[in-house]
Amino acid sequence: MEGTNKLNTMTNIVYIMVDMLETNLLDMEAEYKKQGYALRHDAKHNFNTAIAAINKLKKDVNHCSDDTQENFGNDADMINALLLAMIDRCGDDDEFTFKLYNYIKAFPSRLNLGLDLDSAFGHLFNKRMISV
Repeated sequence: MEGTNKLNTMTNIVYIMVDMLETNLLDMEAEYKKQGYALRHDAKHNFNTAIAAINKLKKDVNHCSDDTQENFGNDADMINALLLAMIDRCGDDDEFTFKLYNYIKAFPSRLNLGLDLDSAFGHLFNKRMISV
């Protein structure tokens, strides 16, 4: 896939999310151990199954150049940091999350992907209509 288009962007997101999932699963397991907890047997089995599947998916990225692999890793780290910061700062406040979303959306598109993601916040508008 040459250039940046919606399909290639979505493919990149999948590989980035796989990397993020692996990072968060391993961090979660480490935090469990640090706090003296352990996953139940069935949860540990599912955890190991997920890690094995992630490793299989990541084999596709291993065929990429070292620069591309590093870019995937950097992108995954940045998006994971952004996601964790948003969760930390917004908590359960969906309206504040919507404000941040609108702030980001106010910047011009750099890839012209034609995204229409407002429906993700539809529950906020439905609540307002019901409560009026």
